[in-house]
Amino acid sequence: MYKPVDQRNAISIDEARKVIVDNIESVSLKTEKMPASKANHRIIAEYIKAPHDFPTFRRSGYDGFAMLQSDLKNLPANLKVVGDIPAGADFDRPLVSGEAVRIMTGGYVPDGADIVVMLETTRMIDKDTVQITEIQKKDNITQIGDYFKKDDLLLAKNTEINPGGISLLSAFDVQEISVYKKPTIGIITTGSELLNPGEKIVNGKIFNSNGPMIRELCKENGADVISYTQIKDDPNALKQAVNDILEKCDVIITDGGVSVGDFDIIADLAKSSEKLLFNKLEMRPGSVTTAFIYDNTLFFGLSGNPGACFTGFYLYVEYALRLMQHQTSRCIECTGTLNAEYTKTNMYDRILRGKYIFNGDHIEIGRVGGDASGNLNNLQRATCMFEIPRGKSITPKGSVLRTWLLPFK
Repeated sequence: MYKPVDQRNAISIDEARKVIVDNIESVSLKTEKMPASKANHRIIAEYIKAPHDFPTFRRSGYDGFAMLQSDLKNLPANLKVVGDIPAGADFDRPLVSGEAVRIMTGGYVPDGADIVVMLETTRMIDKDTVQITEIQKKDNITQIGDYFKKDDLLLAKNTEINPGGISLLSAFDVQEISVYKKPTIGIITTGSELLNPGEKIVNGKIFNSNGPMIRELCKENGADVISYTQIKDDPNALKQAVNDILEKCDVIITDGGVSVGDFDIIADLAKSSEKLLFNKLEMRPGSVTTAFIYDNTLFFGLSGNPGACFTGFYLYVEYALRLMQHQTSRCIECTGTLNAEYTKTNMYDRILRGKYIFNGDHIEIGRVGGDASGNLNNLQRATCMFEIPRGKSITPKGSVLRTWLLPFK
């Protein structure tokens, strides 16, 4: 029989996060090349500079007529229309005094022309003559390199690219970029009480709800889940499951078996690791959340209780996955004002799952559903988490509390 972990030194949420920061270098991600057009939400691993000026030609800002400003000293002015320049077309010679050319928005402004007169301020005298009657305050021409000069920075290293960034790279025909590889994740859910999908419900058995939640949370946070395994409470089965995926994974996440009972096999795996990061936290739920480094792989042992598993993922796993990708947590930390008295007290800080609304100049927070760690009824509905400070006093309505606004909600 495995022995429970015999030493647990409780640390705070912030201390645990600092330990993660201090050790994340050992599991930092390598880079890879990929098509820029398929890099949405990937993290750029290089500084990308403009390969040329942009725009590469003088462009018209409006539909109208390109001409010489010197021809507009005395209005009204009548000019000969010598051609059309639709978007995408060239013009084979410079304009000279007395000439104008029809031009579309974004069209090439020919040499010689130094102003585009908007269509609304012109009128055709006949099919070959345009008259201009109003003074133009601007030249309405976007000059070569107005937006970017060659070697200007387009996108900085460690930027998470989005569709706007893909548009920018496409405008410069940047077809391939260097990005950080996605963290590879192995998920091992433990518990002899767990049923497989479709099995008959029997006393003492439950369906695995944490595993699917962890898997989707990892995917939302830019990770590649390459293994998902469900095992019974068996040290040998755990050892085999870990050995099967250890060399393939940057992070292995386990669920259950991290407490201090006789079958808490993850806790004992943590004892044998090369570096124990933490195995006791000054928080409820999820005080037994554990993290360690084993064979250069980062392990997180989350609680088997759904609420504690959810909380532990957002406070520590999401935080680490984002750091590995050179990003900050997507959980927005702020303060919220409690909308109702909370009467429970605890020796540790309590993290509640709740909802928030913007109320004037502050964020109002409140509970949603039950706060028991085994309760699943608010995992879908929770849009924030907030901290009830430890102590023997109730937390009154109107208290200003540490709050995390959850992403993807």
